[in-house]
This record gives sequence, structure tokens and C-alpha cells, in this order.
Amino acid sequence: MFGGSFRVARLFGIDIEIHPSWLLIIAFLSYSLSEGLFPARYNDWSTGTYWAVGTASAFLLFFTVLLHELAHALVAKRRGLPVPRITLFIFGGVSHLARQPSSAGEEFQIAAAGPATSFVIAALTGAAGLLLGSLNQQLEAILFYLAAVNALLGVFNMLPGFPLDGGRVLRSIAWKRSGSFRKATRTAAGVGELFGYTLLGIGFFILLGGFLLDGLWLMFIGWFLLGAARGEASNLQLEGVLRRLTARDLMRTDFPTVVPGMPLSAVVDDYMVGHGERAVMVANGGAVLGILTVSDVRRVPRAEWAHTPAQAVMTPRERVITVEASTPAVEILTMLGEKALNQVPVLEDGRMVGLVTRREILERLQLAESLGENNPAVDEERPAAPTAIP
Repeated sequence: MFGGSFRVARLFGIDIEIHPSWLLIIAFLSYSLSEGLFPARYNDWSTGTYWAVGTASAFLLFFTVLLHELAHALVAKRRGLPVPRITLFIFGGVSHLARQPSSAGEEFQIAAAGPATSFVIAALTGAAGLLLGSLNQQLEAILFYLAAVNALLGVFNMLPGFPLDGGRVLRSIAWKRSGSFRKATRTAAGVGELFGYTLLGIGFFILLGGFLLDGLWLMFIGWFLLGAARGEASNLQLEGVLRRLTARDLMRTDFPTVVPGMPLSAVVDDYMVGHGERAVMVANGGAVLGILTVSDVRRVPRAEWAHTPAQAVMTPRERVITVEASTPAVEILTMLGEKALNQVPVLEDGRMVGLVTRREILERLQLAESLGENNPAVDEERPAAPTAIP
């Protein structure tokens, strides 16, 4: 979902990333504030002033969204959960946790930290607007806007629509009462789906009432929450199958290798098209030099394949993303998705011992589903899969 994000800063050991969709919402907010909200409330500003205040308000709003996400992340880090990055995107922001909280109390604290921060920001900016607004009308406009939106952000996030913060608070309560993380997740995801359908319905009726943009936006949010709730339920089933497996269980030990000088045409004919391989290892005398993937081959014009050796276009070993043999399968699948990879080499004691491909993981999932193992008896008290908190 967040592929293509780029890092803009690093705070408290956490990468701050921006998804391209964030640029769209910044532009839309700046326009709507500069041409709509502020001109309707303040009628004696110049066009340049409207745009300066509107653009500043849009960026400051996302700064407060970042503070909301940092609150999640810092509480998580204090509880020992690694938080590699925060991503700002069209719907606000999301904190990426390396694993799920290990207890109901831990999840409650992490989830509640975000809305609490938004309410504090709303109170502080509202008070500042009352105290300082008389000094400057533009400053008053910005502060009151931030107060109102952060109050709404806090309220909205506390609604029980999983994976909103309120949905995670609901899961923590259900988890505490039932003692089962899986049951709690199913409950919260079910409520989240209902909430998503509700927003879709409300947005549809608003749209019929003639408020096109408001209706479409609400429907868009409902669709996003519906998909996120369903995705969480699917991830729960996926984790149930994969959490018992590691890279060693999934890897191929018979991975294909070619010599450095083999022409790309021969690699394509004999391995990629001939045997359906999406990647081959380039090795010389047992020493792995790199990996040659379909993406690498595509960068070379077809007419040059016969004269281009594999070594010339392969990804060198030092640039290849690898995993240890003990790496959990759930983490590997997450990494493949985030980095848009189809395979990853497996190392043990510094030696390459296998290759895990997306296809092998999906085939294992399909096999488990066909055998009715999509809900195995696993330790429900300590979930381990990565998670993302809005």
C-alpha cells in the first residue's frame, strides 16, 4: 500500500516518509482553504494572503498529524516495540510497528496515545487562538483551524472502526476480556467493516443531497476503512499459517545458478521462459556473485540479449537484500510486499543456503487453506506480525 514512499527526515530513530498521495491531499487542502474556508470567514484579505494562510494551515495540519503518529511510535518504543518508520499519506499518517503489541494493556496505551495527543493539540491551539488571535487575524485563523481539525481528528480516531485507534482500543478491551488476541481481532475487524459500510451509506446519501465532494470523500474514507478491516482479518489468517514457519522451512535449496558469462538470451530461454524462474543466482566456482531477475533483464533491449553476459546486468551480492534462515515467514512476506520483491536469498553463517520466493509462500498458504488450516491452534496471547497504526 505504501510502496513508493520516500524518506524526508529521521526523528527519535524513526524514518519519516511521505507517500505520493500526500502531495495530492496537501494540494487539495491548500486550495480548499485558500479559495473556500478562509474567504468565507474573512472577507478583507488579499488573494496572496488567503493562499499563504491556507497553505501554511495545510502543512501545519500534517505536522500535527505527525505529532499524533509520533505519540503512537514513542509509546510503542518505550514498551520495547521497534518502530522503523512513519508514513504520511492521503488519509493522514500511519506508524509501522515491527510486531503486534504483546498484551491488551500494551495495545491500549499505544492506540490511545494518538487521540490523546490530538486533543492536547486542539486544546493548546484553541487557547493560543483566544490569547493571541487579537494580535493578528491570520494567526487567529490558523490556530482556530488547527484546534477544530485536531478535535475532530481525535474524535474520529476514537470511533470503533478498525483499524482506527478506537478500533484498536476496542480490540484491547475485547482481548482483555476474552484472553484471545485472535477472537478480539475478529470482533474489532467485524465492527470495523460495519463502520466502513456505514460511512459508505452516509456518504452516498450526502452525495444524493447535492454535496458531491463531501459525499465522495466520505465514501472514499468508508471504502478505505472497509478494505483495511478486511485486510486485518485476512492478515490474522495469514499469520496463523505462517507464524510457525521460518525462511528455512520455505526456502528452495535447489535454486538455479548460471555462470557470469552466460548470455541473457540463454538465461531467458533455459531458465526464465523454459522453467518459469523469475530469478537465477550468478555464481563462479560456488561463490555467489549476485542475482539476475526478470527486472534486471528488462532493462536491456531484446536485441542485445545475445551479446550481454549475466554478470553485466545482475544485482551484485553486496546490494542484494537477504534474510537469515531463522527469519519468520511473516516478516519475509511483509518485506517482499514493502520492497516489491519476488524473491529473497537466505543466508546462514554468511553463506547463501536457499531462496524464498513469493510463489512458494503463496502456494503454502493455498495448501493450508485447502486443508482447512486457516485457523490453527497457535499461541493467542503473543501476536508477532508487523502492524500499522493510523
